[in-house]
Amino acid sequence: MKKWFIVALSLFVLFIVSTYFFVPGKIVVKKSITANANQSAVYRFLTDLSNWPMWWPGSSSTKKSAEPVFESGGYSFKEPGPGYNSFQIIIEKDGTADSSLLNIFSMGTDSIRIEWDATINTGSNPFDKIGYYFKAKELSKNLEAILNAMQKYISNVKNLYGIEIKMEKVKTEFLVSTRKSFSHYPGTSDIYEIINKIRKHIGQGQAKEEDYPMLYIKTYDSTHYEAQVAIPVNKNLSETDIFSIKLMLKNGNILVTEITGGKNRTDSAMKQLELYVFDHRYNNVALPFYSLVTDRMNIPDTSKWVTRIYYPIL
Repeated sequence: MKKWFIVALSLFVLFIVSTYFFVPGKIVVKKSITANANQSAVYRFLTDLSNWPMWWPGSSSTKKSAEPVFESGGYSFKEPGPGYNSFQIIIEKDGTADSSLLNIFSMGTDSIRIEWDATINTGSNPFDKIGYYFKAKELSKNLEAILNAMQKYISNVKNLYGIEIKMEKVKTEFLVSTRKSFSHYPGTSDIYEIINKIRKHIGQGQAKEEDYPMLYIKTYDSTHYEAQVAIPVNKNLSETDIFSIKLMLKNGNILVTEITGGKNRTDSAMKQLELYVFDHRYNNVALPFYSLVTDRMNIPDTSKWVTRIYYPIL
């Protein structure tokens, strides 16, 4: 009997010692992903907590009157406070809270690595240590699932900027262009009056239109506007006091997005495209412009207007 007691006691002591040896006082759970996305865009997107439910794989509550809470796998993730390209996140389960840090590292213009480190305090009780060890294993799988959901979402440019953005090559070389100043924001009839004058000049020069009319409106103040209108043509034409010839960098790079809707939609898309250019550190080599795919005079319903936005870059 005494022998069995000694054996049991020895095993118990071995258990205690091994627990302290193999389970440290703090367990660091670390998971990471890579994604085809821009660091600035991802950080800006995640800083707005109202965006999190769009990609979060579990349930979430982001009411303004309450602290945002995101739940997944039985864990609660709270207070995602932003730092420098990072977020401090509190992870809670069964009344215990552990700290974690989500870091966003740039690996290139459109390549990032996101690392999520969580620290679990295991305490001094050997039995608690075993429980926290398995908790760390469970949390590791949970963080992996969350990061995979994030990766899938942020790898889509439209999810970060709200618009589809494509890189294309400039197809035209010659533009017939003219400008006109207004004391009011130029409306549809104002723009198409200019377009019709350009078309008349193109016809007189026996040239052909190669694409839709192009528009850029510069706002100086509430009573001073300038509309620059151009139409791509298949050959060089002579210039006049009114009409000038602009040369495009044929086969050069140009960003393109297509929008359906009126002025508010296109202006918002232009701002997002400018943000995309800034994030990617592109150089602007010419004025961005709207390409009027829909004939606004024949289709007055702005909700049906299709506009392509072009942004020449280097």
